[in-house]
Amino acid sequence: MINKVLVEENIDCPPNRLWLILTMPSEVRKWFGAGEVTFEPRQNGEVRFRFTSASTKGTVSLWAPPTIFAIQFTPGQRVEFWCDPIDTGTRLVISSTVPHDDPAAAGELLNQWAGCLLKIKARAEPAKA
Repeated sequence: MINKVLVEENIDCPPNRLWLILTMPSEVRKWFGAGEVTFEPRQNGEVRFRFTSASTKGTVSLWAPPTIFAIQFTPGQRVEFWCDPIDTGTRLVISSTVPHDDPAAAGELLNQWAGCLLKIKARAEPAKA
């Protein structure tokens, strides 16, 4: 039974800066790929993502800047973002529940979050010359 996927990466970026990339609507739009993002950065704040053909909304269920926040979408569907300071920047862990314990959905979700993580890292780390 698969009920959660995790992706994690060390990012050469201080936690406060990474926090802004993870929570500012203009930044979220860039790494998440939604056309429109509404994000109320507070406990019980509304989160809404609109895509070309669909939309989804949730509620900020956990808010502890600059360490962790979680978004509850529907019962049983939750995403958590953990920012742990490390010597070289921040360790980012993204945890997401898998709907209906579906292995195929778990694989798709893992690929989606891994793609988001690459975009977050690209936004957070300065260009290497």
